[in-house]
Amino acid sequence: MSGAVKVLPLGGLGEIGMNCMVIEDDQDLFLVDCGLLFSELDHFGVDFIIPDFSYVVARKDKFRGFVLTHGHEDHIGSLSFAIKAGLQSPIWASPFTALMVRERLTESGFLDRTELKVFHPGDTIQVGSFKIKTVSVNHSIVDAAALIIETDMGKIIHTGDFRIDPTPFFGSELDLSVFKEAGDQGVLLLLSDSTNVEKCEHQPSENIIQKKFEQLMNDQKGLLIISLFSSNVGRMGQIFDLARKMGKKIALCGRSVEQNVRLAFESQYFKGSESLLIPTDSIENYDRKNTIVISSGCQGEFGAALNRIAYGDHKSIKLKPEDLVVLSSKFIPGNEKPISRMVNQLFKSGAQVLYESVQEIHVSGHATRPELKKMIEAVRPKFFIPVHGEYRHLVFHAALAKECGMKDTQVRLSTNGDLLEFTKDKMRFVEHFQEERIFVEGRDGGDISKLILKDRRLMGETGIVFALLVRDQENRKVLSEPEIISKGLVHESLEGFLIEEAKVRVKEVIRQYESSLQDGDYSFDLQEQVRVELRRFFKTNIGKKPVVLPIVMEL
Repeated sequence: MSGAVKVLPLGGLGEIGMNCMVIEDDQDLFLVDCGLLFSELDHFGVDFIIPDFSYVVARKDKFRGFVLTHGHEDHIGSLSFAIKAGLQSPIWASPFTALMVRERLTESGFLDRTELKVFHPGDTIQVGSFKIKTVSVNHSIVDAAALIIETDMGKIIHTGDFRIDPTPFFGSELDLSVFKEAGDQGVLLLLSDSTNVEKCEHQPSENIIQKKFEQLMNDQKGLLIISLFSSNVGRMGQIFDLARKMGKKIALCGRSVEQNVRLAFESQYFKGSESLLIPTDSIENYDRKNTIVISSGCQGEFGAALNRIAYGDHKSIKLKPEDLVVLSSKFIPGNEKPISRMVNQLFKSGAQVLYESVQEIHVSGHATRPELKKMIEAVRPKFFIPVHGEYRHLVFHAALAKECGMKDTQVRLSTNGDLLEFTKDKMRFVEHFQEERIFVEGRDGGDISKLILKDRRLMGETGIVFALLVRDQENRKVLSEPEIISKGLVHESLEGFLIEEAKVRVKEVIRQYESSLQDGDYSFDLQEQVRVELRRFFKTNIGKKPVVLPIVMEL
């Protein structure tokens, strides 16, 4: 339809992460955010999942760039892969977000392949035919922004991740009057963060956490370790502010914490606090009750700083009975088990541990139901699509919009791959593009196909068996007994017996093979018959079919 504006989510609808949204008209197209999804399949070598950029690549002649709402990995983590795919248009980002993007593109070697443009929240930028007003919002990272996008069909508001905090540590409370003004002028479409819609009460302000930190520092008897999301510059700012006032020192533990603190100093957020920092390997030279460690690893990640501290593997930090570990973060769904294991280990190490369910030491950066209602009522859009959340969150957010007076025809429960088209008075579903997720191994690694993933899953679940044979290249006869090696199959006490029995089965296959040679029949597939026979043997004896790889070496 000529003159319409199109919206296509490539990620972030029906999941927490991989936020990426196409906004398109007849002439131009841009992406709001370009994030990744951390994988639950890491034990199969999948580190994270990124969107499929095929739709945008096919239209890259009209692609005008990326506009980023903030610097969390689920909003910026796929940029290098998008650039690698051929999307090398400019990236617009707020100051701190731009620094985080700079670091990641430098690491991946793509910084010189794009143009990084900085806006300050409140600025208006021009992206192709789209004029975009950026609006400062409160979130668990500094310099977060919502977007008011001018199109020929009307305004589109994308809230990004937000909350309404009356007393944030950095910045000021989200100004709802900006959204009300846009609503007075008329808003075609509202795309709003759904993450915390299940919570029905206003959450406390971030200043509650500072008061709690102050109490903990006053009562400190040993080392105080505070683990948090390393991008939460506001909360780290509270720690620096209190440490400076109370004469305490700070050590940084974890690469991501060190990097983001460096960027925060570069952005002037921690100005005047440089003298508080001490090297982690010199902690024992300082009074423990006046030393604070800011650590990464609050989600129980294997190999992260706090996990190594918990298990006594950290070279510089060894826990003592009067030490206190504070997990100032939310337990992200899916991470409960590794976090619980780590917390148990911290207790076993003799330290005391505080976390969200036993102490009020964390507030979310996402709006709860009352805040989301205020946003809808301020904007009063013609159409509404809930974004950024698992499917149930989208359902509840859509219901909330209807409670605010919107009709069924005005609210769309959309999913990744749904292409929607908007005119001034109409929302129309165009088609659904099959959602293709791309599995990635290593930040600079390649894609993992579904076939590879299937093979890895099979090997992980059933084990693997190698059958090695040596064959004469000329007369095709097998020259030696088979060698069989298994991994991940059975307990070692049973392995010897099974391998010997398996050899007997392979020898029988070899006998049949050589008999067929004597009869002049060369169609016998030795490798395939060994594979089939071994899988049948192990299924009969241990109840599962391992991956069998017969290898025939020609001499």
